[in-house]
Amino acid sequence: MAEEGVQDGPRSDVGDGQPSKEERIEFLKQAIAFTEWNIRSFDTKAQISIAAFVLSMNPLWTILSSANARAGSSLFVAALLALFVMTVLLYGYVIWPVSLTESNLTGMWESKGLFYVGDPTRLTASLYTYRLKGLAIETELAAETLKLASIRDIKGRRFRHALVSTIVFYAGVVVAFLLFRTCGASDSSWICGK
Repeated sequence: MAEEGVQDGPRSDVGDGQPSKEERIEFLKQAIAFTEWNIRSFDTKAQISIAAFVLSMNPLWTILSSANARAGSSLFVAALLALFVMTVLLYGYVIWPVSLTESNLTGMWESKGLFYVGDPTRLTASLYTYRLKGLAIETELAAETLKLASIRDIKGRRFRHALVSTIVFYAGVVVAFLLFRTCGASDSSWICGK
């Protein structure tokens, strides 16, 4: 009988299903840390990709030169070199910092921008200290989570563009190799070189 009363009554460890303020703040902190890690991983991947992509150029050039001795004078190879430079720049653009303009990511929330300060020249130490006194921590952390998620999405989009450019470049190298194999010693065209 006593057990039934305990089971039927409210339990303090279950709660009403709503997370406490501390749990919400901890969740936002974890979301910020995870998003920052994602952003850093895009930067690291881009740096590694630049190094690997640039190092791959030497063997590719050797392969193309062996297929056609005049590969260096081919317009097709000139276009491939332009694509090569563009791809390296796209990977560099992933690493390039993202600056968010005044946006409506926070909706109607009164975010003070104290965590991710967009323009530090518009904020003095005394103003920053004054704004800290009236800080709504959950609102501020939620706004910063949205800003970091936006930065992560921008860097992810940039990285995807660089990967597509890499695939197009390598496909172009394969096509160039196949075309150069058909070039004869007397062929003089934009593909075979002059």
